[in-house]
Amino acid sequence: MTVNERLFLLLLLTGGLVYAYFGWQIDVPFASDPLGPKMLPVFLGLFLAALSLLSMVFAGRETFTFSGPVVRLALAVLFYFLAFQVLGFMPATALAVYAIARLRGASWMEGLLTGMIVSLFFYGVFHFLLQVPLPLGRIFGVRG
Repeated sequence: MTVNERLFLLLLLTGGLVYAYFGWQIDVPFASDPLGPKMLPVFLGLFLAALSLLSMVFAGRETFTFSGPVVRLALAVLFYFLAFQVLGFMPATALAVYAIARLRGASWMEGLLTGMIVSLFFYGVFHFLLQVPLPLGRIFGVRG
């Protein structure tokens, strides 16, 4: 495993732990279930951290180049992480999926449709099925 791989996995490990920490800080005055809505981000953060650790320990001998496409994909994920609270779930998800689709070779129309469909689908799943409130965006003056 190269130094770049280890640094990237260390970045993912740190990001997962930070995400879990901030998920643990969520305070809901009334929750209908004993775990509350904070367990989903805590679980996802710890899952990312655990997978990063496993990748560090059990990495194969395949080479990984930290080249242009990988950097651009990492920047798209970083954008999503930073824009999630500011823009809200739906615009941030649509833009991040659009960027990733374009980086993976989709046309602008395919990327746009994919971003819109994925953001609407997952908003519906989280909002209506799971009853998990998603941020609607500070930039629009909406708290949610």
